[in-house]
Amino acid sequence: MAIVKRPDSNKQNSKSVDDFIGGAPDSVKPAAVEAPAPKARVMKGQQAQITLALPVDLLERANAMADRLSISRAAFMKMAITRAVENN
Repeated sequence: MAIVKRPDSNKQNSKSVDDFIGGAPDSVKPAAVEAPAPKARVMKGQQAQITLALPVDLLERANAMADRLSISRAAFMKMAITRAVENN
């Protein structure tokens, strides 16, 4: 009986290992993985509702500015965001 040296596990062919693992019945093929679905939106008429957390001082300043303009806080935020997006 001949003595055979054990193969070095560091020298295994990684492609053959990946093929072996990929051949398992419960393996997930990379092409089968789907992109995550977009988040569901809560709609209010034609508008999407969001939740926004702001620092207290910024919220107070936004409230004060909305009061000076005699508009709601939501209207002020829509106006400010629209201006920011349009002006880059």
